[in-house]
Amino acid sequence: MKSDGRSLDHDVLETYRFAAVRLRKSGVHVDVISKSFGVTRKAVYEWLARYRANGISSLKAKKALGPTPVLGERQARVLQELLRQPATKLGYSTDLWSGPRVRHLVKRRFGINYHPKHMPRLLTRVGLEIKFPERRALEQDPKAVRAWKRRRLPAILAEVGKTKGLVFYADESLISLIPYVGKTWAFPDQKPIAWVSGKRGQHVGVTAAVNRQGRMCFELTKDKERFTAKVFIRFLKKMRKEFPRRRIFLIVDGAPTHRANVVKTFAEESNSWLRLEILPAYSPELNPTEKSWRFVKTKKLNASAAKNKIDLRKAAIKSLRDIRKDKERVASFFEE
Repeated sequence: MKSDGRSLDHDVLETYRFAAVRLRKSGVHVDVISKSFGVTRKAVYEWLARYRANGISSLKAKKALGPTPVLGERQARVLQELLRQPATKLGYSTDLWSGPRVRHLVKRRFGINYHPKHMPRLLTRVGLEIKFPERRALEQDPKAVRAWKRRRLPAILAEVGKTKGLVFYADESLISLIPYVGKTWAFPDQKPIAWVSGKRGQHVGVTAAVNRQGRMCFELTKDKERFTAKVFIRFLKKMRKEFPRRRIFLIVDGAPTHRANVVKTFAEESNSWLRLEILPAYSPELNPTEKSWRFVKTKKLNASAAKNKIDLRKAAIKSLRDIRKDKERVASFFEE
């Protein structure tokens, strides 16, 4: 049965219209065009009339406007302001917003009941996007964090400017033989499989330092070596070799390794080129090095096929060297 073409895909219909004009110009009868495309003669005549009246551009496909949003513009703006608040301010048990929670809020506040499958479109409309929340420790002292941001860090940066020094953030992390396995693309009838080692307790330790200008310095622990004050001092000496003519302001967390007396003594004796600063407790979000670990584990070593510590060590070194060469990537760890 012939149709008027409206049931066809927009791009297909546009192609048919253009072809109908060309065929008619070359002398092909309307009946033949109608039969070839499976549309009515009336549809073909309408296409030709539109072409003669307004030109070929009038036959281009137009994107459907879609249904009118159930939530009005003013209501959408109100919802946007509500969602800028932590969810607990509006009576929910946690601070985070989810689709079902926003759906409940819309029904409660505006009396509009959205179908769950329409929620992604609504959330996008009001400007939300999917993000992974950062974890913050309940033990964190907000006053100490504010003091660091408003007073201590600006004072450090002012001194750096006077001495033309370099500010680095440093941290330690373990890279395990059992890797992080993220998402991948696959066909619906296929089950993606990542072959990984099942050996537990197998890892390599890495100490790394990064700065806002895209510099990176790193060192792996030796076999069966743990993070100790001695290992940390060795890393400090390595930084000195890599940046021999610059004063280094190194910002670290308050781990016992960084507060050890032997480290304090080393820092005092190296005062001409080294200044150690300790971040507020339970505040890993203040250290951009944390983002470098996340990138290494979830992007560079995602589903690593390393079979033993030797393979893991090689893979870790290669990944870290690749990152060190990419100054833009390192600098991106400092973006808010």
